[in-house]
Amino acid sequence: MEIRTETSKDILEIIKLIKISLGESIVRKSTTIWNFKHIDNPFGPSYILVATEKESFVGVRALMKWNWQLGNQVWVAYRAVDTATHPDFQGQGIFKKLTLQALDDVQKEHETFVFNTPNDKSRPGYLKMGWVIVDALPIAIVPTVVYFFLSIFRKKAVKTNQIQNERLDELCITHNHVLSRTNSIFTPKSASYLKWRFEENPMQKYHVVSTNDWYIAMYVKKHRFFTELRIVEVIINEGDSFKREIRNAIIDYAIHNRCWIITLANKDLFYFKLFGKFGPKLTFKSLTKNTFFVNKALDINNWKYSLGDLELF
Repeated sequence: MEIRTETSKDILEIIKLIKISLGESIVRKSTTIWNFKHIDNPFGPSYILVATEKESFVGVRALMKWNWQLGNQVWVAYRAVDTATHPDFQGQGIFKKLTLQALDDVQKEHETFVFNTPNDKSRPGYLKMGWVIVDALPIAIVPTVVYFFLSIFRKKAVKTNQIQNERLDELCITHNHVLSRTNSIFTPKSASYLKWRFEENPMQKYHVVSTNDWYIAMYVKKHRFFTELRIVEVIINEGDSFKREIRNAIIDYAIHNRCWIITLANKDLFYFKLFGKFGPKLTFKSLTKNTFFVNKALDINNWKYSLGDLELF
């Protein structure tokens, strides 16, 4: 078996392998999705390894680039995403071999770390390879029933995505500067990132609303017995003066789509909420000797994230 880095000529075979290994899902596997995640990513191209046996593709492992920032230092990190092993070769340790080699390779380039939010089935495999569980993600759950009655007495305004790229970049610079002073770990935002992540995302249809002073992205998630409005990004000008506008825009969209609950990472935006560790578990693999950063990263309270930073890719 040969393990090597992926080339652009391999994409069709990789997609074929992923379909054979994992089958189809709601988000259909395609070159469009693959290119979106691993080539068009504004943080840079992914690091991808493939395993071949007699020129047949039997395994793939992708580490997707992602930026996190602490203070003024930006870390080039990786999120463990796409992995697949051909059914005829499962149980032979291909997943482990690909992952461990990928870790060695990216560590040689720079001090870094790898993170993801694996499900209960795949998490044990990561833990055996040195990942650690940071914690379950704290999120806010907002019941909409209270706001439904309050909204009856409020005039609803139609909100659209109004902000121009130049102004959005200015907003992101302010947003990043504010977070850099909190001594927290956060993903630095830009207009190009937000456009890629939410406005041109072929995996999920997001609803984006903005003014010159704030930007939010959200989507409706249907469950078996209820509908949820998930707020995945909130970029706001410094200060609290625009929080009411944002709340009203979110509530109006939630009520319009008959959502029973609103979920988001920001615990300060809504008054009536439950806040706790209801989210998936964040796992972390250190590839740095910077013990100060590692100690910070192992405390979930030091992560200043949006749901869009950590939801599954």
